[in-house]
Amino acid sequence: MGPKKQNRPQDEPNPAGVKPPPGFHQQGQQGQQQPRGPPPGFHQQGQQGQQGQQPRGPPPGFNQQGQQGQQQRPPQQQGQQQRPQQQQGQQQRPQQQQGQQQGQQQRGQGQQQRSHQQQGEQRPSMPQPSHPKPPGGNWGKQPPQTLQPQPQPQPQQTTTTTTTTSSSSSPAVEIPTISRKDLVKDMDVEDVARVPAKPRSIQSQPISVITNFFPVQVRQNRSLFLYRIDYDPPQVAKDRRFKLMREFLATNSLVFTKYDGDSLLFSAKKITTNSQNVDGVQILIKLTKEFDQSDRSITQFFNILTKSFMRSMGFSLMGRNYYTPDDKRIVQKHFLEVWKGFSTSVIPTEAGTMLLCDSTTKVVRSQTVLQRIRYLNNNINRCTAEIVNSIVLTRYNNKTYRISGISWQGQNSKVTDIMEGTTTFLQYYQKNYPTHKITDLSQPLLKSEVKMRGIKQTIYLVPELTFLTGLNDEMRKDFHIMKDLAEESNIEPYKRIENLGNFVNGFNTNPSIAKELESWGISYQPALKVDGYLLQSPKNVPINNLAALKNVKWVFIVEQNEFQRGECQKNLDLFLRESQLPPPTIHHPVLPKSFRDIRSTIYTDIMEQYAKTGVTFFLIIIPQNNAEVYKGIKMKSLVQLKVLTQCIFSRTFDKGRPVSVKLKQQVVAKLGLAPWGLSTNIYNGVPKKTMVIGVDVGHNSDMRGHSVVGFVATIDDKFQKFFSRAYAQERPGKEIINTLEDATKEAMKSYFNYNNCLPELVIVYRDGVGDGMLDLVNKTEIAAMKKGFAETPSSWGVKPKLVYTIVKKNTNARFFTNDNQKANPPPGTLIDSKITHQNWYDFFLVSQVAFKGSINPTHYHVLLDEHQMAADLFQFFTFQMCHLYFNFEKSVRVPASCQFAHKMAFLIGRTVGRNVDKDLSDKLYFL
Repeated sequence: MGPKKQNRPQDEPNPAGVKPPPGFHQQGQQGQQQPRGPPPGFHQQGQQGQQGQQPRGPPPGFNQQGQQGQQQRPPQQQGQQQRPQQQQGQQQRPQQQQGQQQGQQQRGQGQQQRSHQQQGEQRPSMPQPSHPKPPGGNWGKQPPQTLQPQPQPQPQQTTTTTTTTSSSSSPAVEIPTISRKDLVKDMDVEDVARVPAKPRSIQSQPISVITNFFPVQVRQNRSLFLYRIDYDPPQVAKDRRFKLMREFLATNSLVFTKYDGDSLLFSAKKITTNSQNVDGVQILIKLTKEFDQSDRSITQFFNILTKSFMRSMGFSLMGRNYYTPDDKRIVQKHFLEVWKGFSTSVIPTEAGTMLLCDSTTKVVRSQTVLQRIRYLNNNINRCTAEIVNSIVLTRYNNKTYRISGISWQGQNSKVTDIMEGTTTFLQYYQKNYPTHKITDLSQPLLKSEVKMRGIKQTIYLVPELTFLTGLNDEMRKDFHIMKDLAEESNIEPYKRIENLGNFVNGFNTNPSIAKELESWGISYQPALKVDGYLLQSPKNVPINNLAALKNVKWVFIVEQNEFQRGECQKNLDLFLRESQLPPPTIHHPVLPKSFRDIRSTIYTDIMEQYAKTGVTFFLIIIPQNNAEVYKGIKMKSLVQLKVLTQCIFSRTFDKGRPVSVKLKQQVVAKLGLAPWGLSTNIYNGVPKKTMVIGVDVGHNSDMRGHSVVGFVATIDDKFQKFFSRAYAQERPGKEIINTLEDATKEAMKSYFNYNNCLPELVIVYRDGVGDGMLDLVNKTEIAAMKKGFAETPSSWGVKPKLVYTIVKKNTNARFFTNDNQKANPPPGTLIDSKITHQNWYDFFLVSQVAFKGSINPTHYHVLLDEHQMAADLFQFFTFQMCHLYFNFEKSVRVPASCQFAHKMAFLIGRTVGRNVDKDLSDKLYFL
């Protein structure tokens, strides 16, 4: 594969005339003129230009970490009493000074401390391999045990010593401060790695696939015109701008135009008017450029054009995609509806401008929010927990809103309250939506924060007219609901590509759309076919861990009546044969008669007693549907006791050998061992001393909205032993990882402890990058990792080279075999041409097996490549890494380290809520 081709040369307008959702009284803003008053029922919040909400503070019990000069907790000696972590006034030790005696540093080296430890409790340390200890100084400091939001890295001065700091000849690495306004769009990022110009050397088979990329073509020698639109005086309201533009276009007989609702106007013909007064507003029109299909502006135009076509075909925007209730599937027994829709995006590729189109579904509940409130017995706490922050649909206009609160009492809490003037909510809906009846006059109102006319406002919705969308946790745990929904939403490959082809072809055959396309000189082509490669899958090589497992001390905790059933003892014997573990100590807890009275302390008190005797692993049969028990066991075991646990339901344990095999894989991996490996010859061409790092950000944290970073790195030559840490971010949502420097230094230290050297090459697979964040990742995270490399002690050896790769598994791309079956392509399918970016080093890889539905390839984008290994070798190596995820014997969608990082971020964010004891950083405790 040679170098990629050189450069070839989205904002959604609201349909005019749509009535805004009802709300309440406007609170005027000082000194601001509005083109017209707000719709009835709106409350304006804050003045325009007001500062945004301050970032939330850390969760309770979490301390800031990583700031230079900040005090930290003292490392405790064995037998020393430790106060509970929450107690105020806890003693802290000052920052260690450089030049501290090496003997004093080594005395605390390797002695891992637990948080929330009870007074006087001692725990024997987990066995550690005998390896050279790193030098003293800053590298000997022990970070706090709590998972803490990390501040942005601060530049700091360092003083070099002969043993602890990097050489003075090492170049200084600074992390740039980037303003978001200086960032470019993802598709325009160019300061990234290019494909190495090296011949292919990996054996593979050719394969041809059909994609869901549809070429969009413009007739040759056909130009389009882009104009900048300004209003004097400026118009804040978007619907007002649309109204003015419609009048302007009608006055000048301009038919084939597309306006984005802000400042861009695309036209098929040149506009001769430069300025015109419409309804007292001066509209200024300035030609920005005349362009053809090779220009980047064509993608923005095509996106606006395609979305306008979807609206004219009866689709409604819900979230980011368009749906229609016309072809909905009703799951009557669960009171659910599955709406069909499509996601569309026009993007530039090597083969030209493409419409990336995929079918999608949205679950809408057929019960109203009012019915759900009644089902919850009007309980304020239960209703708040389930309804607030959920997305609801109003069927009278097919729009979605996020609920910010429920107005139970006071003003604006009943449909009979005054909305504006003398009009009540009830009267407003009776007049504007007469077919949607309101029968319950005592129901509370739902609050939603929206942005109208550029101002954040509160609107009020009627529960009887709104419907929840999506699934709650209770529904996701219901096997029957998920099974029935899967039957409605999972589309077989041949059916999916047929639906997509018919949908896109509908643009060309719809009379009104076809006429407009003809005027623009545009046509949508059939799905693109691409030639790729089929990589050979490796075989798993089982590893005999008998010698390492025979001395494991472990306990099986199961209620006595449960254990005395023949199936439980039989399955325990089966698990012992599969896992090669020695027989356990069996403990029967005394459980309350009432299921509701079972608490996690029943189990954790037993674990604490055995942990003092050197037991390191517990297999526990836990009750069904009791999240508190599972959470309490995990928190106690990982944070305080430094032991490993495997929790399992009785009905799952009873399923026999299939479960025993999977259980054995999880337990062996949790104990720091590998159930299998890969043949060493598959790594030919990759440096022996290579570290693979997986990074993922979990945004589903229960820690007051804080996202959690999972960081997992390999520390051996066979990629079977790991170092892991979790970090809490300061802000939730899409964000850049601000702890990579610290994480990198800890990973380098762990690798040196195990190998007595640094890795030659570090390959990072970074998952969890949101749309629009690529430029920021490229400019900040890579610099943070390089700074972590630079600050390793020079005595540890040469600093590693870095390959930094973005991993996106939730892409809209789909592949289908190019034959009569149009089935899912097999694992190992690699596509690195035509649908990739013109100037990027990127590729699509299918590494997983799809048992149902249509497969999604994973998109890999190499941002930095300091090693310059051949592209096909890196692609093949990436495929091999997908086979080392020890929770599943087949290959998975992403490299194992990346999947491990995802699992850890989820467990820490949703269950544990703080970092685990560092003694467990070499164990895959999160499986």
